[in-house]
Amino acid sequence: YANIVKFRPNAEEHTPQPLDRWLLARTAQLVDEMTDAYERFWTPELVRAFESYVDDLSNWYIRRSRRRFWDSDPAALQTLWLSLTEALRVVAPVMPFFADYLWRALRAENAPVSVFLDGWPESRERDETLLREVAEVRRVVELGRQARATSGLKLRQPLRRLVVQGAQLARSHEDEIRDELRVKEVEFGDVEAMEVRVKPNLRVLGPKLGKELAVVRAALAAGAWEQLPGGAVRVDGRDLGPEEVLVERSPREGWALAEDDGVTVAVSTELDDELLLEGRVLDLIHRVNTMRKDAGLELTDRITLTLPKTDADLLQHGDWIKREVLATEIGTDASADPVIARV
Repeated sequence: YANIVKFRPNAEEHTPQPLDRWLLARTAQLVDEMTDAYERFWTPELVRAFESYVDDLSNWYIRRSRRRFWDSDPAALQTLWLSLTEALRVVAPVMPFFADYLWRALRAENAPVSVFLDGWPESRERDETLLREVAEVRRVVELGRQARATSGLKLRQPLRRLVVQGAQLARSHEDEIRDELRVKEVEFGDVEAMEVRVKPNLRVLGPKLGKELAVVRAALAAGAWEQLPGGAVRVDGRDLGPEEVLVERSPREGWALAEDDGVTVAVSTELDDELLLEGRVLDLIHRVNTMRKDAGLELTDRITLTLPKTDADLLQHGDWIKREVLATEIGTDASADPVIARV
């Protein structure tokens, strides 16, 4: 995308979006982590820090910025370039050939010819709050994907509702969560779509309670217990620690859920006609873009698209399909499969 628009680093002023500010803060964090690891001669930390950064860069910033790259957003392109070149400078001592090769491809015209001639990046202040927020958002998104996977629903299939419990820092990023998990509504609050069963840990409580275990066991089975902070439970006037009980959580019918370390995400799995139609549209977009790639089309090439008559109902979203596959015209005929033709 940068080559298509003839992007030049530092060529113009731009106003960074929150996602850009996050990547700049994340890159500053990488510089500090790598500097500390080098000073301690601790290779495992070097590897961990760089792998974590590449994951955040690839699976969050680039993934979330694809539309902006396509629209030639100068803030997105400049932020990505700046972060990549700074990351190369700190990884160069342990990956010299790789770093120098990429540096020569990415460097500005007035920059040194080698990454090893550009010096070490300075430590700078970073937005720690924003870093924590996005880390929480990524955690919610991952749990949402796990929940969808347990229900057997494709990630491309839109869903109606998602409920998040225990991730307060992610509240201000509702739009990102909605977009990443393809849900119409995102709510923050108690997950009521979950059934919780508590059983005694017999190996621990048996020796401790003796004959009284039967009373506690019956009260837990009847649901006569109270949740306490830290995973503890109060039942029959006794406070039981998290290691003394076994907690089983399962979704109610029509829901799927996943949880980890105090955060629970539940998604509605019920599909109506509107959601099913949108899911078919997304499947079509994916299929046509794969066809474009297999046909060797350039990113900017326009096409005409012909659909089978059995898919005529997808034309309700014709403008959406055109935009995503770069089609100038969409029609239908008696063919069995979609057909594309370069304009």
